[in-house]
Amino acid sequence: MVKYDAHGKDRNSDGAERNAADPVPRKSAGRGRPRSADRRQVVSCRLPAEELRAFDALCAQLGAKSRSDGVRSVVRMASGFLEFSREDSARLEEIRYELAKIGTNVNQIALAANRGRAQMVRAQWASVGELRRSLPVVARVLNQIIAERRRQGVALFLKFAEGQEGARRG
Repeated sequence: MVKYDAHGKDRNSDGAERNAADPVPRKSAGRGRPRSADRRQVVSCRLPAEELRAFDALCAQLGAKSRSDGVRSVVRMASGFLEFSREDSARLEEIRYELAKIGTNVNQIALAANRGRAQMVRAQWASVGELRRSLPVVARVLNQIIAERRRQGVALFLKFAEGQEGARRG
C-alpha cells in the first residue's frame, strides 16, 4: 500500500520512504539490516521436502558446491546467462583440446604445402586459409565461454545487473 506523507513523499506500508527507481522498498533504519544496492543480499525461502530433494539433485547435476551456488546458478540461468553442468564443462574442455589439435594439423598442412611436400590446388589453399583464419576465432570464443564458466558467471551477471539498473533509471 502506498502512502504519502505531509510533504507528498511516497512511503511504503511501514513508513519508509520509497525510491521510484528502486522496486524493492527499503527497510526502515530501526529494523534489520538496511538494504544497499552495492552490497550482496541474502535471499531465503522455505521449500517442501520434495522440492528440496529436487533442488539438491539439480545442484548435484550443475556441480554446485553448495545450495547457495545452486541458487546463484538457477538465477543466472533464468536470466539467460550461460550455466553448464560438470559434464558439459568437461565436454567443452575436450572440444577446446580437439580444436587446438585441428589447428596444429591445419598449420602442418600449410607448412608442408609451402615447402612443396604436398600439392594443393587453389580451392584447397583457399580452404586452408579460411580454416587458419576461423579456427583462432572459434577457439577464442570457446575460451571465453570456458573462462566465464570458471568465474561462475559473476562478472557477466554483475554487468547485466548494472545494465538493468541503468535501464530503470532512464
